[in-house]
Amino acid sequence: MKKEYKIKTLINDVRMSTQELLQLITTKIEEGVNEFEIEACGQHNIGIGGKYKNSNLTFHVTNPGQRVGAMGMEGTKIVVEGSAPADIGWLNSGAKIVVKGDAGDTAAHCAAGGKIYVGGRVGTRSGALMKHDPKFEQPEFWVLKNTGSFSFEFMGGGRAVICGYDSEHLPSVLGNRSCVGMVGGTVYVRGKLEGIANCVEVKKLDKYDKDFLKSGMGDFLKEIGRKELLEELLDFSQWVKLVPLAQKNKIERVSLQEFKQNEWFKDGLFGDLVEDNRDLFNLAQTGEARLRKPEWDKNLCVGCNLCVKNCPQKSINEDFSVKEDNCIGCGICSAVCPKKAWKMI
Repeated sequence: MKKEYKIKTLINDVRMSTQELLQLITTKIEEGVNEFEIEACGQHNIGIGGKYKNSNLTFHVTNPGQRVGAMGMEGTKIVVEGSAPADIGWLNSGAKIVVKGDAGDTAAHCAAGGKIYVGGRVGTRSGALMKHDPKFEQPEFWVLKNTGSFSFEFMGGGRAVICGYDSEHLPSVLGNRSCVGMVGGTVYVRGKLEGIANCVEVKKLDKYDKDFLKSGMGDFLKEIGRKELLEELLDFSQWVKLVPLAQKNKIERVSLQEFKQNEWFKDGLFGDLVEDNRDLFNLAQTGEARLRKPEWDKNLCVGCNLCVKNCPQKSINEDFSVKEDNCIGCGICSAVCPKKAWKMI
């Protein structure tokens, strides 16, 4: 049975706080209300997930703040009449979220379930870190127009559909550097592509892909109020899909040491001072090992003075002679010397 409740969050120029709004919603849910009409004024977290006695909830929202539907739960539907700012559907876990206008940055960020429909554009890093637990249905993220740059970073699962409508003038409907670090999931795209990360490949649609788009496109367009676009958007000659590269096609991984030596800084971090052969040294000596004393080899010394600076007893003179009555045999001079000019004997 439907039980409705309307909330105005700005009365006589006095704005209801986010905390007050969320507490009021919780109270009304406990009273049996399951459908809300909320005239928001930038309050965030509207429709945030939670365990309620009544999980069959619907929110109709105008002018929301950030994180609409964050951690949304199965059985919750949120409809934004107009646009929404950043983080819609953040960590969505099953809710159906409809934004009839544009959505801000990081839409569907970390989404793990449910469906997110956007009737306009989405901002940068949207779809990043989407994931899929095989025990549950894959999350879906549908966008009528285009995304900002860095979309679908580190995507690990789920399905995204970027329709590219009214985006023909753009060099890429996914912005720049899309799909960086993507390891799972599928991104269906209609429109021009540039700047796609080299960890993914562009492929043609197969029957499974076409069936998925056919089965979902009607509901998507109905929810955002654009049913007239169905025939145009189901012209599969304009679609491709992006999937992670197969393991056999992936670029060979470079070790961190190789990257540092060849790409980050040539000849090692201290290459302009001393040659670093990257050998490992023992820790400072303890116990009976402290009976040993340091011996200096002037032929190996490069004058870096690390031994002098690090000696806890100040036992090393400027000419590298040792004050034997002060030395405790800790071996730190030997440990820090890059050329092994000090040996413990």
